[in-house]
Amino acid sequence: MGKNVVVLVRQEGLGQVPSEDRAFGIEAFDIFCHTLETEPEKPTALCFYTDGVKLLAEGSLLLPALALLQGMGIRLVACGTCVDHFGLTDRLALGDRGTMKEILGLMLGADSVITI
Repeated sequence: MGKNVVVLVRQEGLGQVPSEDRAFGIEAFDIFCHTLETEPEKPTALCFYTDGVKLLAEGSLLLPALALLQGMGIRLVACGTCVDHFGLTDRLALGDRGTMKEILGLMLGADSVITI
């Protein structure tokens, strides 16, 4: 049995890039997702908070990649407070709307937590 890994996604793209390079950050996250598909070990969950919740909303360019990961059994959890803050309540296209308590529980129960 593999390790219980939780990945925290706190922004729309991978890494910190200037606003003019936002598209590159999103493209890098897409590459990350497709690379993760090929790995034998998968995280238990990807937890999205702050700007990261935008990746799970209608119109996100990463919905196909994230849907594939969800279909492979990786749980996608969006912070409900963050979803509300960004006005995405009716636009969440993937994942579960979770509470910070739930996200914290996943983190505390994990063997390791990776923040991207």
